Amino acid sequence: MPLLVWETLDVEVIQDAQSDERVQSPENWERKQAYSAANICTSLIVPLFYQMELMAVLALHQFEDSRQWQDHEVQLVITVADQAALALSQARAYEQVRALAKREALVNTITSAIRSSLDPQNIFAAITQQLGQALHIDGCALSLWTEDDEYVQCVGLYDATMNAVAVGEFAEGHRPSNTQDEIDLSEPDLPSLSVAPYSLPQSVVPIRGNPVLQQVMLSKQPVALGDLNEHPELNVTELPLRSPARALLVVPLISDGKIIGSISLRQNRSTRRWLPWEIELAQVVATQASLAVQQSRLYQTTRQQAERLLEADRLKTEFFQNISHEFRTPLTLTIGPLESAVSLKQDLPYEQAAIALRNSRRLLRLVNQLLDLQRLDAGRMQPSFRPTDLVGFCRSTVESFRPYCEKKGINLITQLENCPPLYLDIERFDKVLYNLLSNAMKFTPSGGNITISLSNVSSHCLLQVKDSGIGIRTEQIPYLFERFRQAEGSASRSYEGSGLGLALVKELVELHAGKISVESVYGEGSTFTVWLVKGTTHLPADRLLEVPADFHSAKAAVELADVETDMFEEEEKLETFIPSDLIKAEDKSEKLPTVLVVDDNPDLRTYVARILRQANFSVVLARNGAEGLEMAKSDDPDVIVTDLMMPVVSGLDLIRMIREDDVLKGTPVILLTAKADEDTRIEGVERGADAYLSKPFNDRELLAEVRNLVALKQNERRVQQLNTYLTESVLGRFLPPSMVKKAAAGELSLDLRPEPRLITILFSDIVGFTALANTLRSRRVAELLNEYLAAMTKAVFNNGGTVDKFVGDAVMALYGAPEELTPNEQVRRAVASARSMLLALDELNERWQEQGLVGVNDVPLVRFRCGIHQGTAVVGMFGSEERSDYTAIGPSVNIAARLQEAAEPNTIIVSAAVADYLDEDEIVKYKSLQLKGIDETVLTFVVKR
Repeated sequence: MPLLVWETLDVEVIQDAQSDERVQSPENWERKQAYSAANICTSLIVPLFYQMELMAVLALHQFEDSRQWQDHEVQLVITVADQAALALSQARAYEQVRALAKREALVNTITSAIRSSLDPQNIFAAITQQLGQALHIDGCALSLWTEDDEYVQCVGLYDATMNAVAVGEFAEGHRPSNTQDEIDLSEPDLPSLSVAPYSLPQSVVPIRGNPVLQQVMLSKQPVALGDLNEHPELNVTELPLRSPARALLVVPLISDGKIIGSISLRQNRSTRRWLPWEIELAQVVATQASLAVQQSRLYQTTRQQAERLLEADRLKTEFFQNISHEFRTPLTLTIGPLESAVSLKQDLPYEQAAIALRNSRRLLRLVNQLLDLQRLDAGRMQPSFRPTDLVGFCRSTVESFRPYCEKKGINLITQLENCPPLYLDIERFDKVLYNLLSNAMKFTPSGGNITISLSNVSSHCLLQVKDSGIGIRTEQIPYLFERFRQAEGSASRSYEGSGLGLALVKELVELHAGKISVESVYGEGSTFTVWLVKGTTHLPADRLLEVPADFHSAKAAVELADVETDMFEEEEKLETFIPSDLIKAEDKSEKLPTVLVVDDNPDLRTYVARILRQANFSVVLARNGAEGLEMAKSDDPDVIVTDLMMPVVSGLDLIRMIREDDVLKGTPVILLTAKADEDTRIEGVERGADAYLSKPFNDRELLAEVRNLVALKQNERRVQQLNTYLTESVLGRFLPPSMVKKAAAGELSLDLRPEPRLITILFSDIVGFTALANTLRSRRVAELLNEYLAAMTKAVFNNGGTVDKFVGDAVMALYGAPEELTPNEQVRRAVASARSMLLALDELNERWQEQGLVGVNDVPLVRFRCGIHQGTAVVGMFGSEERSDYTAIGPSVNIAARLQEAAEPNTIIVSAAVADYLDEDEIVKYKSLQLKGIDETVLTFVVKR
């Protein structure tokens, strides 16, 4: 086509293409070939001018027959060409105005987007995408940098070749979590792209080694390079983007007269003349981007400060909730046994008295820690520093721990060098060593080592406590001595604790002008080092006393309360299951209801187990959520009583795991916890807890909840068994097994009451079965018919249909009842079923032919007919109490049946209502049928196999 019209300034009339030099001359050989191929005889070529500018060329050709162009014809074409030129000029003017308006709209869009969001990633994505698409460039990048930086930081990238927008992390802060201010990056005339934060290209050449950026820094003006090949001094491998570029435009972002970044636009393979309006547009956007960067930095600084305050407040709230938890557990174990003894007017048994005493000491220790921290905060801790024999103090403290270490199988090693007397407030400092040794014991397993060493290092004495326990994760070490930090639910938290111990240790060491540090390898152990200064110059003179410090063991029982609890747990491992086993052995005639108690506090486990066993429950114990889940799977308890805050797996996580387990998900769970706030209660119920008891609790309340849930569980089991039996026996006759299983499990709600519904009905039968039946005995005929009906049922069920009924060799199937389906999905399943039924019959014919039943002795192959119609019918259970069936009635059912009768063998006929949902290449128009019992004709189609 381009060879049949060419640029010309004059009207050219070619009366005979075979002889005209403009066609036949050697220099126009390609034009001659084009004319010959198109069989053009004559032509009229008219240029379109407007205001002396050539707008276009109009070419008229006469094919096959020759023609003499008359003057009035030429003049008419010239007049038309003038009008066309005017129209083209107006169209171009309109497009120019439209393009200008579009550019202004783009600037407004970017400006509005920047002002409507404080999220820098959204802003950078908007800038790069909108600007890049508006200028039809290969790439647009926004980078942040200053003259003092070494490298640029790419924070936004639009890449047309990848059809993607990427954003990077803002250097001054993280992406805000609140995404309500996200902006719409799409424009009516621009394709919408997804925004994804992924790795952006990073500069590897310093800014000072980048000639383009150096030129931008010198001029603080845009640098436009139409062809980098013409500027070899600037065409280095590392430009503002690592991607190769042929043409480049770099516009600086300036704030307060200083460069804070740049916008880089590039063409990858072609040159480009950067137009003034394009550079101006990029500058306008860069100005807005500079403002956006500044406001985002200010916003993020403010936001981060607010987040830090909120985080501190959250941690403090969480801390006091945990403190409440630590108070409530020992209170339960103190008040509970006393209440029981008073209500029964009996003396307190020794075991319960020991529990009450042990937990009273735990309460006292916790109160002492809180008071110490409060005094330190208020500056009311008035220490008295006395000369102390640190070696003797360490030996005395170690001996207090030794019996507990021996019970646990831990080797306690001392390496104590002689040290000059240190000035310590021994009433305060003893808590340092007690806490460090207590932690070491709790984290060190049986067979491990704890080493206490004392050494002289110049002007300091070094006290070290080293263990071979599980160690501390690297990310937890910076927060180890903070009061409001606690790794709840972590694998390392294998015991209860308030999180106050190490915070108090640090502040007490600093009270003595010392320092504490920790080194740890996770999985190998930890070493805590306390640096204590020799002499007195570092201490207030008015707080010094020269009377030597004495060591008292009176406080040891209080400080060792937690250790004693752990030792009780070691003994409990051998004892807790014995009473449960005895109960089971004594009463084998009747299985007792089993209650699984999950709690990380051994005293509480024992206390709850005693209450339940006295009420004739079989009790199984677990120390954490992970162990509890395993016990639940092996013992199948009737009720689970679980604590909330536990190591390894928390109570809430245990509930989630129970509810996700197909076997255990119906097990009632009582959440027994010291967290008494409303949010925790609601969260527990939302996770699936059936009851919630706050510590301290009443024995009768616990037993009432357990008994009610056991009875409810037993009733649910009976109802579920009956429901499963009834559901499977009734629905299994006409629904696919997968649907029956869902209905029996309560995952699918079915309304079987008769009601009008839009459904798709499939009717099918077979031709030739009578001839086959006449050659066989009745029993063999029944076997073949059942074989056929089983294959048809499978085809229907595999495609999600409902088998309505069998009438001899006829099959009726429904789609859209009782399961709700869209009309389109109904048709898809019905047609798929019919095709599957055809294929299944082909396989049966092959089998029967191999058996010599069909295809021989004048017995033809059995052939399939099918009719499908969609319409409204009344669907549901019809019949009486003695006998009922699920079926559909109405004219739509009759139409489907008549379509089947009208179908040719091995043919699927559908009505127009069904054909509307099928593709054109799936069907062939059949004919309009006057069906028996149907007033109107029915347009039908044949479905291709």
